Amino acid sequence: MKIIVYTLFLVFVGPIEALATNTGHEGAHGGFDALSFIFQVINFLLLLLVLYKLALPKVKDFFTDRSREIERSLKEAEKAKERAEKELREYEKKLSTLDKEIEEIRKMVENEGKAEKERIIKEAKKEAELIKKQAEIIAEQEIKKAKQELRREVARLSLERAEKIIKENINDKDQARLIREYIEGISS
Repeated sequence: MKIIVYTLFLVFVGPIEALATNTGHEGAHGGFDALSFIFQVINFLLLLLVLYKLALPKVKDFFTDRSREIERSLKEAEKAKERAEKELREYEKKLSTLDKEIEEIRKMVENEGKAEKERIIKEAKKEAELIKKQAEIIAEQEIKKAKQELRREVARLSLERAEKIIKENINDKDQARLIREYIEGISS
């Protein structure tokens, strides 16, 4: 509205000043033409009226919408800034606790490593004990088997030796007597 008032002021003051300066000096065209000036002023006022009625609402709407959009963008930017600052504080907090977390993780891994080592040693001892027991059982079985083999071998050797001794010491008379005793033992 102020622009319109200033424009009207300039429209009326300009020609009045021109009248004041041209009153004593007639130009090459024959002086100031008041009727032409009035038509120009009316045309100008009509132009202003048309602009006021047609363009001003659109311009107002444009600037109002633009102003609202800028305000909305500023609010969104402020919210984004607040979110970014919040995230920055969270990350700074996480970074400050990161060394502590790393130390805790290192200790946890170390403890798990020790526990795993103890578990492996315990399992190895159990397995060694099992292997030892199995070896003892196998050794006992081998000893029993060896004893049996040894008994068989002693028996075989004893039989061979006895047979050899008997063959060397028995004569026909002893042989007949042994056969007779054997038959009597069977018949009774």
